[in-house]
Amino acid sequence: MNRIDMNKFEQKIVLNESLEEKSQSITCIEDFSNEIFYEIFDYFNSYEIVEKFSNLNSQFDKLLYSSSFLIKTHFFLFHYKERIINTLNQLEKFSTKIYSNLKILSISFSKNIDILDAYRWEIIILNYYPELEKFYLNYYESINNDNPYPIYCGKINEFSSSFWIQKKWIFYVEIKFLNIEYKIRPYNEKWYDDRSNNTINYSTNLTLKFIYDSILEEIERILTITNIYHLEIFEKEMSIPILIQIVNRLSEITTLKIHSLSTDNTAQITLEEIDMLFLMKNTSNITMVYLEQIDDVGHLRFVFKLCPYMKYFKVGVTHSIDIQFFFRTIFMKTKHNNSRHFDSLCIHLPSADDKILEDIKETIKYENLSTDFLIKHVLDNVYLTW
Repeated sequence: MNRIDMNKFEQKIVLNESLEEKSQSITCIEDFSNEIFYEIFDYFNSYEIVEKFSNLNSQFDKLLYSSSFLIKTHFFLFHYKERIINTLNQLEKFSTKIYSNLKILSISFSKNIDILDAYRWEIIILNYYPELEKFYLNYYESINNDNPYPIYCGKINEFSSSFWIQKKWIFYVEIKFLNIEYKIRPYNEKWYDDRSNNTINYSTNLTLKFIYDSILEEIERILTITNIYHLEIFEKEMSIPILIQIVNRLSEITTLKIHSLSTDNTAQITLEEIDMLFLMKNTSNITMVYLEQIDDVGHLRFVFKLCPYMKYFKVGVTHSIDIQFFFRTIFMKTKHNNSRHFDSLCIHLPSADDKILEDIKETIKYENLSTDFLIKHVLDNVYLTW
């Protein structure tokens, strides 16, 4: 924690002439008005405010927990290195001092996995924050192969109970390089919302920023805490063998978003991974897929094998793709009933125009498809349903 820089006070507190005239009567810092302290607090994060100003005297305690302060700015409580609060019991005691009409609460913790006890949070919020509208929870876990992760003893995925669904506060997990972040956020619309009728019963989302050697171990760790129902992978040119292993392990996911797939033909798929791919017919629950960028039409065949029950496919087509061959490959799937569940397609094509619609219609006619297709062109997207 950096020492408080008194220069910040001088930068923020600009005494006008009228205050200067009264300065002779000020004998100690407690004589400053509350408004001046609010200005001072703006220069510190919430951890610094609580650590430096709480328990100094009763006046500061009243100021920190007053309704005026909590209405002026929504309250943030940060915990690092077990300095303020290290258990939910202590947080509950702390909450008795907080203004009950609080609308927004943001809390960050590390090193105490028990903070992810959804049921205890539900009790605390119902008892102490009945008017809470937005809840932000962050728990950070460092990835360190030298030290074991703390053991989580709670029930898996309690953050998907009816309480959290009703509040529309959703549990997210994000694996970044060297850390895992667990967080609660107000629900934001996702790419699959148009097809899911806003059903958020199973909305635990896992985001993978990077793919590295121990990624499967990190996923195993996460699955001891929560089930995962939505997967987003930001890695460009994702390795197909690794993707097979990840999807096989996350058998509960219903949506899959990938940036792009690798075009490296030297990457060998093992017999074990081929077995995993074959068994997707028995294990896969994925119904919606978003491939942000496709560079090889052959990747379509892989996507259909990886997600045999896919209903909705959104894909970004690059200029290197033969668009007519792309559509013929798609339509062959519907014609031969290889994917009877697949009934909706969204293609993002930056140069989409009316000619594209005519090409699609010609391809449908050429393939002699009996299915009725509904085609719609909106900006750079072409939508097909059947």
